Amino acid sequence: MIEESDLLRLVEGDCSPTEAAAIQAWIAADPARGELLDELRAVWRLTGDLARPWDVGAARGRLLRARRAAPPPGAPTLLQLHSRATAPPPPPPPPQPRRWGTATVWPARIAAAAVLVVAGAALWSHRSPSAPPREYATAPGHRAALTLPDGSRVLLSVGTRLLVPRDYGVVVRAVELEGEAYFVVRHDPARPFLVRTTHGTTEDLGTEFDVRAYREEQSLQVVVATGRVALRSSAAADSVLLLWPRERGVIDSGGSVTITGRVSLKHYLAWTRGTLRFDDAPLSSVLAQLERWYDLDIRIADPSLQQERLTISFTTESADEAVTALANVLGVRSTRVDRVVRLVPVHSRQ
Repeated sequence: MIEESDLLRLVEGDCSPTEAAAIQAWIAADPARGELLDELRAVWRLTGDLARPWDVGAARGRLLRARRAAPPPGAPTLLQLHSRATAPPPPPPPPQPRRWGTATVWPARIAAAAVLVVAGAALWSHRSPSAPPREYATAPGHRAALTLPDGSRVLLSVGTRLLVPRDYGVVVRAVELEGEAYFVVRHDPARPFLVRTTHGTTEDLGTEFDVRAYREEQSLQVVVATGRVALRSSAAADSVLLLWPRERGVIDSGGSVTITGRVSLKHYLAWTRGTLRFDDAPLSSVLAQLERWYDLDIRIADPSLQQERLTISFTTESADEAVTALANVLGVRSTRVDRVVRLVPVHSRQ
């Protein structure tokens, strides 16, 4: 007998592959069970913290109040949001979502338990007769959320681009991604959900998962939160690998696939909660993500620093505080002019 506690463990990714398969089979037998799972996932996202115990009753109440508060469609296609680089914005209005078409953008808090810290035009839709797909993109320093026509939800990280075909859902549900995004997919066995990137394709098998495929990193990384995904390399499309909850799969530029079991979701999904975490990461990777996250251009005066590897977290919304923390860890001095940050030796006169 499947109980609510079993579903909670599935949502949190604590089930074994055998348990997850049994729960998925139980859900597939009755559409109402799928609706219950969707509600529990929404409740989980409203708690805002993977590490603390659930307050299911309180979170469900917030979920119901949010649904009742949702306004009718009709907002403009270009959303202007406040910039962290300017003076503090005026007090925000009540946290009601604004909608256009099938997309929902939350100005302050996202249902995926991540607070949006955005600047300028954080999300825009590109409509052109010569380019049928609808494009959603975030600039450096911006994040955004949207809802696809089938009810699946996507949280876009900084500097990310998502293409959604005009015929999305007619036969298949396929999107193209460059950057990083967290997907909460409404599973439909008759219409597969595919995330296509330069190095490979991720197919939903009833799950929530993170896909990272920035062009400059020349690789595809997939981390599964719940359920399963199928991972296909562009170099070997006939070879399919399955990823289970808390597994991480990476396809490199040569098409080779590496799978790591039981990774920390709190680590790999920290960006959805407004935190950057690095574990023994090369300095180049840290700098690249800081540049995207805070919309900076970071330059190093001492080439020897490129050999450094860092374990560090950034939780601040302030770019200056993040740069200062990095400089302290590296033992260097930082200077900043507009977007340009220089990391120089302590005794340098630069």
